[in-house]
Amino acid sequence: MSDVRQHLSPNDRVELLCWLTCGSLGAYYLNEEWPQAPFHVQAAHKWLDRHMRDADWLSIAKLSALAIDIARMHARFVDADWAREAVEEILDTDDLNFEAKLVQQVLEDCRRALTDKRPAD
Repeated sequence: MSDVRQHLSPNDRVELLCWLTCGSLGAYYLNEEWPQAPFHVQAAHKWLDRHMRDADWLSIAKLSALAIDIARMHARFVDADWAREAVEEILDTDDLNFEAKLVQQVLEDCRRALTDKRPAD
């Protein structure tokens, strides 16, 4: 297997944004406050390493800021039993369950956000 990392594709950006958004919801669920920059940097690098992708710090910063905005839109769902279970599943695993209702909703918002705002590389 090659150790060469690829730059983020448009689909990678959506999935990384979804990962950061769901991670933010998980942190909010656990701590009742939104995570700070170090959380996002660590979460982004975890995803990038697992998927053999590379991104510059500015791309990570932009995606992280967008993730918090999207997570805040979904914060009220954390109180619903079905969403709480999805957040707990996210916290217990190293990847997203794209079949989970919460993840599907977040993923759609991430797609829409990145379509509306073409991120600079």
